[in-house]
Amino acid sequence: MSKPVFSKITRQDQRLLEQRRLSRLQQLFTKTLGLCSLKISRGNRLSIHCPEPWLVDRLLEDLEHLLYSARLVVGVSYLSICYAGEEVYRKKTCQYDNSMPAR
Repeated sequence: MSKPVFSKITRQDQRLLEQRRLSRLQQLFTKTLGLCSLKISRGNRLSIHCPEPWLVDRLLEDLEHLLYSARLVVGVSYLSICYAGEEVYRKKTCQYDNSMPAR
């Protein structure tokens, strides 16, 4: 009986997994996040950079669902929404229980 062989996850593998998680989150919010730039920082924070102010407004309108989805799909602890190079909103994603917020 042979032992299973586990290979190490490379930085390239980690980056690919991160991109796929971000892509999945963008699929959940196609009308807004599809137009924004997403980045995960070292502090386990998802930064969403919006090119237009109306995108910020739309994200804030759906904030509970966005926070829940960011925690569940991407696994981040914090979410930041940025516009024109400035952070306009930051919140901890872990303040919600495991139940899906109402939409």
